[in-house]
Amino acid sequence: MIVFISGGVRSGKSRIAETYVQKLAAPGSQVHYIATARASDDEMKQRIAHHQKRRQKQTVKWATWEQPVRLDKLIPVFTKNDVVLLDCVTNWLANELFADESWQKETVCFRKARQMWATLQQLENASRALIIVSNELFSGGVPDDLGTYHFMKTLGWLHQQIVTNAQVAILVQNGIAVVKKGESCL
Repeated sequence: MIVFISGGVRSGKSRIAETYVQKLAAPGSQVHYIATARASDDEMKQRIAHHQKRRQKQTVKWATWEQPVRLDKLIPVFTKNDVVLLDCVTNWLANELFADESWQKETVCFRKARQMWATLQQLENASRALIIVSNELFSGGVPDDLGTYHFMKTLGWLHQQIVTNAQVAILVQNGIAVVKKGESCL
């Protein structure tokens, strides 16, 4: 099962995703948090700390995996009883895409996106449920610079693959979950 949760920056999507995980976790389930953000500056360090503190206050015990790239390495860790939260695809794509200069070639961008999609399918198959968080970045028009253009085009393609295959798709706006596909358990 895939649940896709997207929204703008600080829209409340991670909090809603964490709630969703808790609703889907069966007794005895392990819940996992795959964190893809890199603590690259003070603001990101504060955001990461905020997310960590919020999870520590919850009744479930999260197994947290700091994995900014190569999420495929985690697949053997999960069981069919586990619920996995991936937060977030946007950071993961940026980490994979901009690791070197290959982002300048659109074909390389889509090859990486196809590999990421294959990893997401494997994560879904390895777990009871995969909740995927990502950012909505598409309301600002077409970007001028090549890197941002390739990033957004690739992210858009990846979002389409995820939503097509998801059982539930939710858009979070101002802390409110708006179900776009399927039925929410919130």
